[in-house]
Amino acid sequence: MIIAVISGAISSQLNLLPHFFLSYSSDITDYALYLLLFIVGFDIGRDTEALKRLFTADRYAFLIPLGTIIGTLFGGFVASFLIPISIKHSMAIASGFGWYSLSAVIISKSAGSDLGSIAFLSNVFRESMSILAIPIISKYLGPFIAIPPAGATSMDTTLPIIQKYAGDEAAVVAFLHGFILSALVPVFVSFFLEL
Repeated sequence: MIIAVISGAISSQLNLLPHFFLSYSSDITDYALYLLLFIVGFDIGRDTEALKRLFTADRYAFLIPLGTIIGTLFGGFVASFLIPISIKHSMAIASGFGWYSLSAVIISKSAGSDLGSIAFLSNVFRESMSILAIPIISKYLGPFIAIPPAGATSMDTTLPIIQKYAGDEAAVVAFLHGFILSALVPVFVSFFLEL
C-alpha cells in the first residue's frame, strides 16, 4: 500500500502518467471508490452465515462498537491539541476508523490531498498496529478488548487474527463491530468535514 502511494507521488512529480490520466484523476478516484463500496456490499451480502451472525449476536455486542467510536473520536479530539491540525479535521481523520482507502478519498476530495495523505497514513498505521497488538491484548487483557483497536478492519483484514487469538465468539462480535464502523465511516467523516 505504501509503495503504491509512493509510486503514485513519484509518477506525478516526474509527469510519467499521460495527461489524459491526470485530467480525469478525480473521476477515476470516484469510480474506484464506488467499485470498492459495491464490492464491500457484495462481499457482505454473499456471506449468509455472517449475516445470520449479525442478527443473532448478543445485544451487548453493540457496546463494543459504541466504545470504539467514543474512544476513537476522543483520541482524535486530543490529537488536535498535540499536532497543528484543526479539531474538525482531526476528528474527520479519526472517523476513518482504520478504513484508509475510503476515508482518505473522502477527505482528499473535501479538504485537499495533504489532509487525505495524513488520513491514509493514520488509518494504515492503525491497522498495522492492530495486527501487532491483537495477540498481546487478547492474551493479557481479554478477547473482546482486542477488537476495538482494529476499528473497521475487524470485519475483514484483522478478522482472521482476532479469530486465531481471541476465539470464535470474539470473531462474531468483531465482524459485527467492523460492519457497524464501516457503515459509519462515510457518515462521520463527512459530518466532521462539513462542520
